[in-house]
Amino acid sequence: MSTNGDDGDSFGLFQMRRPYQCCEFLAANDTAFNADYYGAIIRAYYDGREGWLNTVSGNGARYRAGDLWGSVGAWFSGRWHDPAAERYVAKVKQYLRERVWLRPGF
Repeated sequence: MSTNGDDGDSFGLFQMRRPYQCCEFLAANDTAFNADYYGAIIRAYYDGREGWLNTVSGNGARYRAGDLWGSVGAWFSGRWHDPAAERYVAKVKQYLRERVWLRPGF
């Protein structure tokens, strides 16, 4: 929970990003809230409940429901399939392939 990333913009277990998420005090200090919030946002993206994504510029594709990797990328970048989201997704997939959580010191 004490880890900060992205030059201090991300915090907590699920690295909530300050520019795109709310509730910093709760998310930074409550592991359960941090995890619940992450799950709720990913699910909302996946279920197609974030239609505002089609009203903003900077997306790399049209927002649609049922796209798990698009949801994961939007969690990071705040946009749908933009270059930052695609880089983040590629890194997550790499970590999954490498199973980094099994390494000593992780």
